[in-house]
Amino acid sequence: MIDGTKRIELENVVAMSRTPSVLRCRVGPRIVCIPPWSMLPGTEVWKPGDRGRLVLPFQLAEQLRLLPPSGAFIEDAATRLG
Repeated sequence: MIDGTKRIELENVVAMSRTPSVLRCRVGPRIVCIPPWSMLPGTEVWKPGDRGRLVLPFQLAEQLRLLPPSGAFIEDAATRLG
């Protein structure tokens, strides 16, 4: 990203429900609640029923335990998970 934010791209995400403060998504076998204001450009899931890519700041993905096993993240590049 231009601002230097590390980011991660998660593929095949399904948006399940939404409130004003969170988008509830299925990411692989996990269900997580994502604050909509944290979703970065390139995100394709915004409302219930959407399927596609979810782009998040690396730090948030780490806090939500959405990262691949250690060593899979490449500095200054997006990591894609399927």
